[in-house]
Amino acid sequence: MALVRTGLKKLARMLLALTADTPPPRAAVRRRPLGEMRTAISPTIMAGSIQLIGMAEIKQQLGARWSAVADIACRIAEQTIQRHISDEDAYQRHGDDTFVLCFASPDKAHAEAKTKSIGEEIASMLARQTPQIGLQVDHTVAELKWADIDNGGAESVAETIALELRHMRERAEAAARAWRTELVRTAGVRFAPIWHSSRGAVTGYRAMLNEQTGTHAMQRLADVTTPEELKSVLHELDCLIVGRAIKALDRLLNADGMAQMLVPVNFNSLSNRAAREKYLDLCRQIPEHYKRFLLFEVHGAANGTPAARLVEIALALRPYGRGVIVELPSNGGQLQELAVVRLLGVSVDAKSLPRNVRQATTSLTRLVTAASALNLKVFVQGADTVGILEAAQKARAHYVDGRAVALPTAEPKTAYHWTPHCANGLGT
Repeated sequence: MALVRTGLKKLARMLLALTADTPPPRAAVRRRPLGEMRTAISPTIMAGSIQLIGMAEIKQQLGARWSAVADIACRIAEQTIQRHISDEDAYQRHGDDTFVLCFASPDKAHAEAKTKSIGEEIASMLARQTPQIGLQVDHTVAELKWADIDNGGAESVAETIALELRHMRERAEAAARAWRTELVRTAGVRFAPIWHSSRGAVTGYRAMLNEQTGTHAMQRLADVTTPEELKSVLHELDCLIVGRAIKALDRLLNADGMAQMLVPVNFNSLSNRAAREKYLDLCRQIPEHYKRFLLFEVHGAANGTPAARLVEIALALRPYGRGVIVELPSNGGQLQELAVVRLLGVSVDAKSLPRNVRQATTSLTRLVTAASALNLKVFVQGADTVGILEAAQKARAHYVDGRAVALPTAEPKTAYHWTPHCANGLGT
């Protein structure tokens, strides 16, 4: 695919740069053999694993260039582990993608916190230093019995621990998949009317999970401990939303109705190349004549996400709709960088605005002024109070949705005129 080929070209250039610019690794700390961790005092060992998710896929795609990627990723992982573990702990690489850790402390909470911290730092460094690789990092921690794992030397110990923890992770993943299947089976999607301020009409709808599904999902997400599972859940929900949105649009158009359909998609659902391709495969099934009614909104990117990453995802989505919107903080950061790719507009979550109506109006007015100068529309989403709706109207935001406009509906309707009765009769 063209996108993959382009990514591989960028990756090749990046590897050359990393080879040239990366300083020589620091002297390695002494690695305590895993076999030395066994004592006569405790029949158990607190073990953990750090796994680089996606190495097998990259190996298949890159062929001969695979070793350069593996060396970079594993060097980052190993140096990070060395910075975190104590002289009494031990670690060992196992296979292409796994590092086994053994902790001197029997405290599982301590081992979990340390392993999680290591995984997060590795993920952060990989994202910063090798963004085109798209590797994810997972971790597992468990207390294991020495009688079950000590069958020989350090290699045997490492292999047995790695397999035990992998089996635990696979069981957890199977349970998570079953939950996601049930979530998708029972999930409901509603459609929030979007007010077009200059036309004084509801001209479109934002597809969104209904309240029951959203509550169910949030309860589960609160218990999610791995970034990979979190992204999988978000991806499943985003695929569900786009599928239901297209079906609802189809019903509306076949009933001679007409309205725009805004489809939100979480940045984290598309930050991984493989997940993005699965989502785009759904988009490729959208009938051509429906695309002029579709808008995509990329939301949920963390503060500080490089504009280039947002642009990359926006460009991937643009062929499948009339335009792409990117959610930004209310201060309008990165407007200049995003304007060059001809976005339709930017959105702001009403929850990020000041609660004071005057302050919210001031903040929105600055954003609308800056965006309009760059020919970008401003969407205010989740305006659930009359005060925020009033602020959006006074600031002359282009589009607004939320309970202050209208409650979400089971089906989108054809466009209709509507004027809010707030803001002391201010016109638009």
